[in-house]
Amino acid sequence: MAMVRYFLRRWRVFVASWLLLLPVHAHGAQSELTKLTVGYSPISAATLPFFIAIEERFFQKHGLEVVPVFFGGSPLINAAMMAGEFPIGLTGGAGIISSQLAGSDLTVIGSYLQVLTIDGMAKPGIKSIDDLKGKKVAVSRIGASTYFAGLSMLDSRGIKPTDVVVIQAGGVGESFAALANGAVDAAMIGYPFSLKAKQAGFQILFRPPDTEYGLYPNATIAARESWLKEPRNRKIAVSFLRAMNEGLHLSKNDATVSKKALRRYTRVQDEATLQGTFEFFQPYFPASLRTIEKAMANAIKFLDHPKAKQLDPKQTFNNSYVEEALR
Repeated sequence: MAMVRYFLRRWRVFVASWLLLLPVHAHGAQSELTKLTVGYSPISAATLPFFIAIEERFFQKHGLEVVPVFFGGSPLINAAMMAGEFPIGLTGGAGIISSQLAGSDLTVIGSYLQVLTIDGMAKPGIKSIDDLKGKKVAVSRIGASTYFAGLSMLDSRGIKPTDVVVIQAGGVGESFAALANGAVDAAMIGYPFSLKAKQAGFQILFRPPDTEYGLYPNATIAARESWLKEPRNRKIAVSFLRAMNEGLHLSKNDATVSKKALRRYTRVQDEATLQGTFEFFQPYFPASLRTIEKAMANAIKFLDHPKAKQLDPKQTFNNSYVEEALR
């Protein structure tokens, strides 16, 4: 909880200063925009639909002034939402389910990446997943999508989580850095960091899309049900989803716009890497933000909670907001 409080203090200062720079009215519009703080993670191409929606001003188009605040992992975002610090977060689906099992009223209202695109990369001396026993494996945070990717990797060989040492690096970039400097033996990292790791001589041990573990709520949009019950807030959520859906469409179909957003938010400047990132994620972004029940069911399998086996996946998400946004 100390870490959560630290991040909350950081983002409050950031938001306070950021809001001072915002215009009171929409550009060229008469009505005031609704200001909406949104917690998100990670800073990678997995968040591309959100980055595009900001860059192309889709949120303003739908009446919102979005303040994006980065958090190092889904657990921190979920805790902040439950604390009432902001109403909508971009977070991993498994973390939302875990919070539901713990009694929260968080729910998934949209999903923009339902494939686990996080690779298991390791030192050259580690030839197989079996070699990871007793070794250090970096994830962004326990409870984040990188953590569940790691569990999937271990489960594919019948290895228990307690058979390795899980290191919380704080983010995907930090996990790559830990692997590169020898602090860990393996790391769960997404593209383009996985490409950088491969180019540096590290090897791929596990690629979820090539396995039965691939379908997974990697990146979802979540909110509190108690907040959503207010008619005004439902309208805000639907407007947010409309902007996100436009960003999702361009993520799949427009390389120029996608690379522009990636260049700004991931700070990758190499054209070949940007093009490769767009091509890598293009087939994995879905046609719409509708959540797939099977993806949520796959996430439930790895949750260490006595009520997990009895949980109906349909109870973990609500597609009605997306359906309204698509009308």
